[in-house]
Amino acid sequence: MWKVTLAGVRGHLVRLLLTCLAVTLGTAFVAGSFVLTDSLDRTFSAIFSTAESTDAVVRLPQDDDDEAAGPELPGLEIGLAEDIEGLDGVDRAVPQLTGSALLQGADGTAVRSGGAPSQGFAWDPDDPAVRLLDGRGVEAADEVVVEETTLERSGLAVGDETVVIVNGTPSDVTIVGEATNDLPTAGATVVFVEAALAREQFAPTGVVQSILVTGVEGSTQEEVVATVAPLVPDGAEVITGQQQADETQRTLQEALGFVTTFLLVFAGVALFVGAFIIFNTFTMLVAQRTRELALLRAVGASRGQVVRSVLAEAVLVGLAGAAAGLGLGVGLAAALQALVASLFGLQLDGLPVQPRTVVATFVVGVVVTAVAAVLPARRASATAPVAAMRDDQALPSTTVRTRAAAGLGLAAGGAAAMALVLTDRITENALPVLGTGVAAVFLGIAIASPAVSKPVVWLLTAPLARTAVGRLAQRNALRNPRRTAATASALMVGVALVGAVSVLSSSATASVADIVENELEGELVVSDGGPPTIPVGVADQVARVDGVAAVLALPFTPAELDGDDALAMTVDPGTLPDLVTLTALEGSLDELGEGVWLSESAAEEVGADVGDSVLVQVGTGESADREVLAVHEDSQIIGSDVLVSADVYAAGTADLQSRDGSGGVQYVVVDVADGSDVAEVRERVTDVAAQYLTLSVLDAGEFTGEQTAQINTVLGLLYALLGLSLVIATLGVVNTLALSVVERTREIGLLRAIGLTRPQLRRTMTIESVATTVFGALLGVTLGLAFGVALQQELVDDGLEVLSVPWPTVVVVLVGSAVVGVLAAVLPAWRATRIDVLRAITTD
Repeated sequence: MWKVTLAGVRGHLVRLLLTCLAVTLGTAFVAGSFVLTDSLDRTFSAIFSTAESTDAVVRLPQDDDDEAAGPELPGLEIGLAEDIEGLDGVDRAVPQLTGSALLQGADGTAVRSGGAPSQGFAWDPDDPAVRLLDGRGVEAADEVVVEETTLERSGLAVGDETVVIVNGTPSDVTIVGEATNDLPTAGATVVFVEAALAREQFAPTGVVQSILVTGVEGSTQEEVVATVAPLVPDGAEVITGQQQADETQRTLQEALGFVTTFLLVFAGVALFVGAFIIFNTFTMLVAQRTRELALLRAVGASRGQVVRSVLAEAVLVGLAGAAAGLGLGVGLAAALQALVASLFGLQLDGLPVQPRTVVATFVVGVVVTAVAAVLPARRASATAPVAAMRDDQALPSTTVRTRAAAGLGLAAGGAAAMALVLTDRITENALPVLGTGVAAVFLGIAIASPAVSKPVVWLLTAPLARTAVGRLAQRNALRNPRRTAATASALMVGVALVGAVSVLSSSATASVADIVENELEGELVVSDGGPPTIPVGVADQVARVDGVAAVLALPFTPAELDGDDALAMTVDPGTLPDLVTLTALEGSLDELGEGVWLSESAAEEVGADVGDSVLVQVGTGESADREVLAVHEDSQIIGSDVLVSADVYAAGTADLQSRDGSGGVQYVVVDVADGSDVAEVRERVTDVAAQYLTLSVLDAGEFTGEQTAQINTVLGLLYALLGLSLVIATLGVVNTLALSVVERTREIGLLRAIGLTRPQLRRTMTIESVATTVFGALLGVTLGLAFGVALQQELVDDGLEVLSVPWPTVVVVLVGSAVVGVLAAVLPAWRATRIDVLRAITTD
């Protein structure tokens, strides 16, 4: 049977190529995700292995999530570093002075690296992790040394004059040196400033978050920790440098796990769509080889041997597709590396192909292909040898009804699983349950789709059935509803996912526009558009601009509310109503004093009403019981759980290490004075914002666009990846039509013999293709809209309050599916018109 299997593959090689391509595209994502993750892991491992100068780290205690846990100690006194350095066995003890430092490039704009931060460090000539490449070190407050990648990106050189904004304070500086930095910056821009300036800006209250300790030559990290431990104050801890590196690397690996999961999800989508193609291909191949397989049974082959022969063909296709997918996946990883380098300035280390990557790629490719071919293989072995001599492939109506019932039952079960997750009745392993539910809905609809394919396809082709070509195409499309439905189902999956994303995208845009229209009262908004946040002094400068009536800065900081993580902000009750609409549900929004205002969701979370006391800690301040003075509607503009007075906020943020990193301003809302020209005021405010390089002044419409642009960027990536499933589905249509041409060779020859012209034959196949793709698109659009609406309703509490169905997108998808049908028919139709009429008539 092995020889028979190889002969079958050779005999149908061209027909299996598109199926193999579907496997290739799916497994490429599997391989690419692992290669990229391993490359990132190797890069960071190399970075950490070079940062070996730290033997011990004195720091605030960390919780299980590697986030600062201790409200008991606001920071470590800088003087502690001098005490530690005086110990026997200690060579150096350096307080970690770091914060935000933004460099102005040669083009006058800020030097930024995608979403990575812009970091400033104190210049330390004795730091072994930093080495000068050119120039000299920093000697004055108006001098900086710039890290080599940052300097290259800036377009500047040693000796150039520019501007650097250190924690929100702009200063004219001269670049006196270029350095390389072994510390893990993960693509951030890096500027080194004078130590005294760093202390003034990064540790204004004389405390830092950590102190890096290096022991004398020959000492072990454990010995250095033991030496330092007696000086560590209560509320702090000391760990080895290796423990610090391991923790940081573990955190990064967890973040990288998201990248892997993200790519594997799309690999699953691609393979799920590909499975329909594989199933359809082998179903048609088995149907075309009924006599061949019957002869095998007649000469002694058992049912098991026939099944194994067909499955062996599927395994060979899976192996070939996985091998090609592995190579394509490495190329995909290389492209993603280039994207990472472009966005974050991070050069990744090679394209490692680990054994697990190879194994996972081949296992996935083979298993998906084999599973998709099981049913056709069983069907091939189930027909008796004599009965199989009759090439009768009609599907009994009872089978269609049975399939419809089974499919609808499966879809209902999947929908129920989705509903349990979306209503928070299932919280453990919610994502796998949701994914399983979505897959079950798709599979159930695909199983049931033959029951509806006949009436829908008939309606789609009815306008064209007035002509002989139209009637012929209609009957061909209706001849095998199972095949039509299977081909359409591959397209259905991709279109449904695109439809769901479109609903979320449109709803997000509409929700943001609604928020701005209903909550924003000010005419202008000063926005940064991304990290770092707006320096705290900007609002005061804008308030002094001629024509500005009032400003509302929205500074934020981490907080705790009854022991749970929260976000705190401060507002001025006097100017708030003129700038932002905030509706009180209980109490009054006239004053704050020593009390707090809670958002509706935060009040429900802690079970607090007006007049109750809640335990609140703002920033690094002390925890205190504070009276709830008001409960207000959740506000997307305000976006905080707890609102406190300016005095309470200042007391809680005074000890923050980085004033604009942890206690910065989200954006500044500006109210233009009555009688002032808004355009002129905007120009004056823009002059103030310009010195901070990254700030922009927006009106309401532009502010809406800025907020939705970030959403659209993410959704654009989703569209691009989901487009892969549409490409695979298109290949499925091409494959089905190509196999259909082979199956109907004799029929095509007879039609040509009685007068069907080549153009008429092409039109016939094009109509069949368009009917199939539009049918799949209709199924997909229906499911996609349902999924999108369900997800939007689930995300109402997260700000997606307005449901918006993108009907123009729906129309584009349906028209696009018809175009896909036309394009998919080109090659099969060309092959059909090239068939020799006389030879086709004599084909069995």
